[in-house]
Amino acid sequence: MNSFNLGNGIHHIPMSLPWSSPGFVNIYLLEDKNGYVMIDCGVEGKDYYQLLIEHLANLKISIQDINLLIGTHMHSDHIGLSTRIREQGVKFALYKNSKDFINHYNDWKIRFRELIVLAEKQGAPKSFIKDLNEIDTPIYAGKITEPDLLLEEGAVPEVDRKLYTLFTPGHDITEISIHDSSSKVIFSGDHILPKITPFIPTTNEDDDMLGKYGESLDKVFNINHSIIAPGHGGLITSPYERIEQIKLHHQRRTEKILEILKASKKSGWEILEELFPRNLDPLNLRLAFQETMAHILYLKKNNKINFDLVNSVQIWEKLN
Repeated sequence: MNSFNLGNGIHHIPMSLPWSSPGFVNIYLLEDKNGYVMIDCGVEGKDYYQLLIEHLANLKISIQDINLLIGTHMHSDHIGLSTRIREQGVKFALYKNSKDFINHYNDWKIRFRELIVLAEKQGAPKSFIKDLNEIDTPIYAGKITEPDLLLEEGAVPEVDRKLYTLFTPGHDITEISIHDSSSKVIFSGDHILPKITPFIPTTNEDDDMLGKYGESLDKVFNINHSIIAPGHGGLITSPYERIEQIKLHHQRRTEKILEILKASKKSGWEILEELFPRNLDPLNLRLAFQETMAHILYLKKNNKINFDLVNSVQIWEKLN
């Protein structure tokens, strides 16, 4: 992937990832009065850190020129290198609720504990539960501690550039987007992507991540901007159209679930099998399950469906 030019003192680095799709994460460097603000940084690893240093050198930037690293959310491809960068004296910022999820980031056994309970309630097969129990924290996630700055909605502190934090949960409960008002660019992390609809996770039955995601899309829609610079893929030059496309995708998915339940009552796992009839590898099966549950729980919250408990499994039905 080649770098793209945003002008307005904004530099782009396409940082390689240890998997094929997406193969890169976008890192942005924004010129500030006495250095740079970096948005996201890639996965942990000595080789990846060296690659970042080389990318910076090509831009005639050193790690010491960076004053602030902002993580858009707590996923390894966006903040994995943050600890190594902090060791060089760079301040690290996340949204203020991140302090509640540091243990979840550092220990994936904790991260997926509630998901295992949810999967059992949805009639998931034993093989799926076994796979969840065997998930370990990957090396490329690294380990993090509480950031130096906990961001709130509004102006980003300790910078001269007019940057504003937008709390945009959905893809992740800590997700933020950064609005650079002078260039009218929004750095969306994984909140809005150009070609795929961002994964919306659910880990427990009290979640309404899809509802939160819809509100976050509306928040960005109502901001005056001309370009979205996403965490993966190319620039989004028709941002309002892209937001409408994503909203339509989720509307159609919820309508499909209602259509499935109109025919007969089903467990969450049975709904998943109708939505995704093809065989999926363990990772994509987990993602499909979590997103299916995001839609199911959204419909429940909006009084479109409910469940009966049958042999400890939630059996969903459409409400009139």
